[in-house]
Amino acid sequence: MFYVDGSLRDITVTDTDDTHWQQVLHHFRGAADQLTWYDGAEGQDIGPHDTGNPIDSIEDGYSASLAVRCGRTWFTAHLPVDGIEFSLWPDSIEDADHVTDVLRFLTELGTACASPAVLTAETVTGHHQLPPLITYDPATGTTTHL
Repeated sequence: MFYVDGSLRDITVTDTDDTHWQQVLHHFRGAADQLTWYDGAEGQDIGPHDTGNPIDSIEDGYSASLAVRCGRTWFTAHLPVDGIEFSLWPDSIEDADHVTDVLRFLTELGTACASPAVLTAETVTGHHQLPPLITYDPATGTTTHL
């Protein structure tokens, strides 16, 4: 799953659109070990008691990134994007602690959106030829993997 092949791994949440980003941001303010917003070269950490909404500050034609750290592992979303999607570099997964970070992130993300969170190979989203690598379903509280 995490062999280095030059591509990212995508983490998506089924049945979401851009309106779900507020739920994700609100949830991870308390659940992440670090939450950082980038709308230029400098990042701005978002604390658990911050009430601002950086997502609304994205101007038309521009992009921003939301980086979430769980444990020692970073997950990054590039906005705007339709639906909830984060990327993960497989070469950053070096040991069992990193795998635990991935499972924690999937659980928190699925919980935030009340929909299954799925780890896939890059660009597999929406393609049913390849199965998900890992799925967390908050309705059942179960995680499945290849």
